[in-house]
Amino acid sequence: YNQSTAMIDEILKDRILALIKREVVPAVGCTEPVAVALAAARAAELLGMPRDAVERVECRLSGNIIKNAMGVGIPGTGMIGLPIAVALGVLAGRAELGLEVLAGVTPDVVEQGKAMLAHKGSVDIALEPHAPDILYIDVRVYAGGHTARAVIEGSHTHFVLLERDGSRV
Repeated sequence: YNQSTAMIDEILKDRILALIKREVVPAVGCTEPVAVALAAARAAELLGMPRDAVERVECRLSGNIIKNAMGVGIPGTGMIGLPIAVALGVLAGRAELGLEVLAGVTPDVVEQGKAMLAHKGSVDIALEPHAPDILYIDVRVYAGGHTARAVIEGSHTHFVLLERDGSRV
């Protein structure tokens, strides 16, 4: 063990700490469904309309997101899976909170989310067969003749596309 070994150990330690700080973030629930809720919340915010005006949500997801999110419980709901996470993201999610997007969800909002899901076709979740990354989330929301879209790719909070009525924002 010499001085150059100690220097390498210190560099390795610094790299590991930087990786942990970049990748470990607070989340309310499992990161995959919460990341989908984050994209849904951001898309709903982009509409600039009351959240309960959203008529339909389309989610196109990579297989990895679907696999890791479908059977996961969503805290405070007594439910599992992506549909309730999407509904809650649309109705009350706050995108500025990142993976804590669902932190302010109340029992009333959970009931609104369940009601949203009761309308067949209001939340459509499907595989995106040509996803450019194993972590890919594309959410489109529709209301009053308008549409908004939020796409996350590569990491759970990395937005690569934001649109309202087909124009980038």
